[in-house]
Amino acid sequence: MIKNEKIGKKRLRMQQAMKEHAAKKAFEILLEKAKGPFKLGLGSGSTSEIFLKILMNRHLELPPFTCVASSKKIESLGRHTLSFMEEDSFDTLDFYVDGADEVSLDHNFHLIKGGGGCLTREKILYTASKYRIIMVDVTKLHRGPIGSGFHRIPVEVLPFGLKSILKKIQYKGELRKNFITDQGALIFDIDAPIGGTTSTPEVCSKIRQVAGVIEVGVFPPPQLLVVGKENAAEVLHV
Repeated sequence: MIKNEKIGKKRLRMQQAMKEHAAKKAFEILLEKAKGPFKLGLGSGSTSEIFLKILMNRHLELPPFTCVASSKKIESLGRHTLSFMEEDSFDTLDFYVDGADEVSLDHNFHLIKGGGGCLTREKILYTASKYRIIMVDVTKLHRGPIGSGFHRIPVEVLPFGLKSILKKIQYKGELRKNFITDQGALIFDIDAPIGGTTSTPEVCSKIRQVAGVIEVGVFPPPQLLVVGKENAAEVLHV
């Protein structure tokens, strides 16, 4: 038992280091690519929080910029140092930096996001951005049907008519307990991969057609994937 605990702690330390490598490299890329004033979308999750700390410590190295966050938590953490725009004031963003729960190597680097429950806001910022940088540690890269690694597809749904909505989704899953999104909605985690080997981004995206489904946590590929490894980070141009 003690040996297993030591192995688990070592694995967590290594994963944390890989996240830090990815976040540091993402900031360096932003530093290289931002040539003038810009608008920046900030994602959510543990790797995004590491990136936020770096951004807060080194923001004066960048040209002037304003941020919009995909979660209230990220905004509250950064507001005393960074400038944030009103949530309804942007039409496009120059950059978006975020993490992911899974990167599907066999499906053109499509992503699964929503483990933290912010998938709708994340997708709005993601699709509004001209340049998307996704940071992951190497354990998030998976082959096989989409969802093979994360084992679930997060779906944000309205509370109104919930029983009817879940029946129409048709796939098995579990309603996330004691969790309300920033929009006041719920998260239904569909068991993945959906339909075994037939699980594809296209199949997952069809779930969004169900009335009452707000968003599905399958995202198109980013322009840049930053993969944290044991001693450094690798940059993949997707």
